[in-house]
Amino acid sequence: MKIRTREHLYDILVADLGWRKKELTTLYNNVQSSSLKHLPTAIRCAVVMLYAHWEGFIKNSSEHYLNYIKYQDLRLNQLNSNLLALSLKQKISEFNDTQKATIHVRFIDYLRNNLQEPAIIADKDSIRTKSNLNSTILREIFASIGLNIASYELKFNLIDETLLRCRNNIAHGNFLLLDKNKYEILHRDIVAMMDNYLTDISNAVDLQKYLCLEK
Repeated sequence: MKIRTREHLYDILVADLGWRKKELTTLYNNVQSSSLKHLPTAIRCAVVMLYAHWEGFIKNSSEHYLNYIKYQDLRLNQLNSNLLALSLKQKISEFNDTQKATIHVRFIDYLRNNLQEPAIIADKDSIRTKSNLNSTILREIFASIGLNIASYELKFNLIDETLLRCRNNIAHGNFLLLDKNKYEILHRDIVAMMDNYLTDISNAVDLQKYLCLEK
């Protein structure tokens, strides 16, 4: 898929979030209508799917954003520092993994002489959640694609200590009863962060935040 326009990217993000929110709403309503006997099972199912959609949307949206940047025909020196680092990830790894001065010099020469080259952005497999999208991994994703994570930091404890802890306990076969009120708060806040992420990416495109300020 080639995402070349802001409108195409926005339509993809909205569609992706739309079906996820629809499914999560169904699960939320199932929790609301469950009897006391079936409520623990309903909550457990809802939490597992809430995590799955949280991870899936963050990963997919980030990759779609990178796909959009990939097809803007930019040069390396036009990218902000985050995306420049992502584009040069392989070369940085070679630089970091060796003690050979020849490779170090080659890398520095490349930076000095080749930043006019077309930027190559890998949109697939650049975003790795490791099936464990905690606050640490989320911070790395934001750093990779150049978004500001500040507005999400107040929810780090919710992500790590409620969503991830509950999901992992359920996945490992442990009985975990998250009460209805705490589930409702979790659902509301995670869905709100997914909404915010769509807005953040849209704003990044509108304001061309992927570009170097000194272009």
